[in-house]
Amino acid sequence: MLETGWFTTAEDWIETNVFSAHEFATFGFAIAALLCFGLLLLLLSGVRALMTRLRNAAGTRAFRRAKEPGYRILLAQPTGPGAGRTGKWLMSALGDHLAEFNFGAPFRIAATGQIAGNTDQKILAQARRRLAAADADMLVWASRVDKGDNGLVVQGLSRGGGLRPDEARAFSIGLPGRSSGLEGQVAQVAAYLLAKKLQPALANPQAFRPEKMKLLAEALDRMLADSETVSQVVRSELEADFCASGVHVAESTGDLGTLDRVISLRRAHLDAVTNTSDPMLVSQARMDLGRALLARAEKQFDQKIVQEAISHLSQVVEALRGDPSIQKAQTASDAMFKAQTMIETRKRFSMNFGS
Repeated sequence: MLETGWFTTAEDWIETNVFSAHEFATFGFAIAALLCFGLLLLLLSGVRALMTRLRNAAGTRAFRRAKEPGYRILLAQPTGPGAGRTGKWLMSALGDHLAEFNFGAPFRIAATGQIAGNTDQKILAQARRRLAAADADMLVWASRVDKGDNGLVVQGLSRGGGLRPDEARAFSIGLPGRSSGLEGQVAQVAAYLLAKKLQPALANPQAFRPEKMKLLAEALDRMLADSETVSQVVRSELEADFCASGVHVAESTGDLGTLDRVISLRRAHLDAVTNTSDPMLVSQARMDLGRALLARAEKQFDQKIVQEAISHLSQVVEALRGDPSIQKAQTASDAMFKAQTMIETRKRFSMNFGS
């Protein structure tokens, strides 16, 4: 009797505190439904990833087979908050303004999927494969990391200068992360900085005719006047490029207004120099200022201006003398001169005395 009572008590406790058979069946059905739903999501995710890969592969093959002349640019889907809005902005920036900086050369832009990876090496490896598959000149992708001055990171690979896909140079450009920070001339800034990656010769104004550089200098001046939201690094690059192109133009046209603007900017840059400033940027500023002062003195001679120009240019020369690459070039040049002298001496000896 005692045992029967114990079992009855246990049965009552189970019925009171544990699910009934019906409830267990309902619970099991719910778990099974959730598992099926999860498996369906995984299946759909796999199908979607496969379709994306196939679509990207088809797109890159079509891009490669296209016969139209001009630059080929792949724009990968951005990542991070507001990825869709970022992609539209970047596509618009390139489509609307790139022609201004490649002097009318034709170009095509095609969208492609995200460049994914859990390490920088894997991301670059995937990007290089996609660049080669499409035979593109440049592949660009972006990610929004925060709302700071460099919150929108634009990265890519460029074959500018005739490089092979495996030689393509990686780059990274920091733009404002806030949507409001992308207004004004920032779209032009983005297009210009990417144009420089596509055409490295833009960094050397002397490679172009002054009339082309005049248009570029005017565009850079507008960017400087209406791009307060960009980082100081980007502003310094824009200022350096404006001054270099402005001096190149003014040396040919004698534009005193441009020269005065360059002189003002470069003097302000040198006044702000500190011990931590980049020596190369300082030397470039002195070079631009010295050339601008000399160009101005040619139009309106002033001995003090010429002396200031000499002072800045001499400091550039001194800085270059300590550059190991310049020293190596000088050593190689001296060796070549010695070799040529030996050949000339041998020729004269043979002519005069025979071999």
